[in-house]
Amino acid sequence: MTDIKRLPEQYLMNMRELLRDEYEKFIKIYDEAPVRGLRFNMRKTRPETVEKLVREWQLKPVPWCPDGWYYAENIRPGLSPYHDAGVFYIQEPSAMLTAGMAEISGDELVLDLCAAPGGKSTQAAARADLLVSNEPVPARARILSSNIERMGFDNCVVINAFPDRLSGVCAGMFDTVIADAPCSGEGMMRKEDVAAEEWSIENVMLCVRRQAEILEQAAMMVRPGGKLVYSTCTFEISENEGQVESFLNTHRDFSLLKQHRIWPHKDMGEGHFCAVLRKAGNAEHGKKDIRTLTKLFEKNRIHILRSGITEGEKRTDRKGKCFYIPSHAEALSHIYETDNGGKLNLLSETVALKYLHGDSFDIRSFSASEYHIDGDISGFITVYYDGYALGNAKLVGSMLKNHYPKGLRRQG
Repeated sequence: MTDIKRLPEQYLMNMRELLRDEYEKFIKIYDEAPVRGLRFNMRKTRPETVEKLVREWQLKPVPWCPDGWYYAENIRPGLSPYHDAGVFYIQEPSAMLTAGMAEISGDELVLDLCAAPGGKSTQAAARADLLVSNEPVPARARILSSNIERMGFDNCVVINAFPDRLSGVCAGMFDTVIADAPCSGEGMMRKEDVAAEEWSIENVMLCVRRQAEILEQAAMMVRPGGKLVYSTCTFEISENEGQVESFLNTHRDFSLLKQHRIWPHKDMGEGHFCAVLRKAGNAEHGKKDIRTLTKLFEKNRIHILRSGITEGEKRTDRKGKCFYIPSHAEALSHIYETDNGGKLNLLSETVALKYLHGDSFDIRSFSASEYHIDGDISGFITVYYDGYALGNAKLVGSMLKNHYPKGLRRQG
């Protein structure tokens, strides 16, 4: 919760002029706690799990997202093993608007142009045939790639390129291009003090120029008849309706289909703007597969962080016997099942957390109600929690040797 005294005076003056009679109602939101939300991954999550967590965590539905739910401040979904299994993605509720307004169909080739940390990409990937998820900043691109992996999607290519570099390679390629552009972040001021600290008129104008440049490049990559989806998390008209109007004035081949705002004093969200534009003409849906896209990006020296599911390693032991070490991504996506189909399904949250901490343990130390064995679990196995894959391990006798990635292991 941000103290109103820490909000920039010019920002408050702008909001008073913009909202007029609604200003007093708006300003009271800063006395309230930010809203919190999660979105279930319906490519993976069973209906009974949704019902269970809705009941146990007393979740409330997000009106504009059928898979989105609000949770209370005292609930900590990030601590649950379901989070590591990719059952849900923790996301600010108003940010769920963009991919929903895109109305992505199952035969679309989609580009998320400014994708980190991955909320909109993981929402789009659940509906698209194929998604290219791009983030220009390398460190943020690595976070994006990790989130795509955790959610278990096998229909994504994650790349790291600036929009002007990408537009020269992918002209007219995509059915839908999502441009969630960098903005002045006014919608995040209640949630993040840094958003208020970094705000200035100069930064707003810088964002306007940057957004216009991004839209210019994004438009080039939309196929005839395709959609350009533009969004921000700010209240500035110059970054929202004004930006869209300026774009349409110089791009006569685009028309506005719809646009919508979420206001925090009207809706349970921090604030968001989204507009969907249609490009004139008609062309077939983008007909690409992951292999073709990968070759295209490699040929043009676009940095690829992830292409489909990262494969494991083939190795040979001291006796010359070949064996395979599955990747973490293979386990989470269900692409890989061990040769003997071995599965260790952990039924206890306590035991699952031990695994996520990176612990190795003797499974005989747990009661029969805390785990279930399926198949021959000698050698490499897939470890599950309540039927959702967490990662890999190797069983030597009754000792479980943990192969959960060290960089993902929980601390404490």
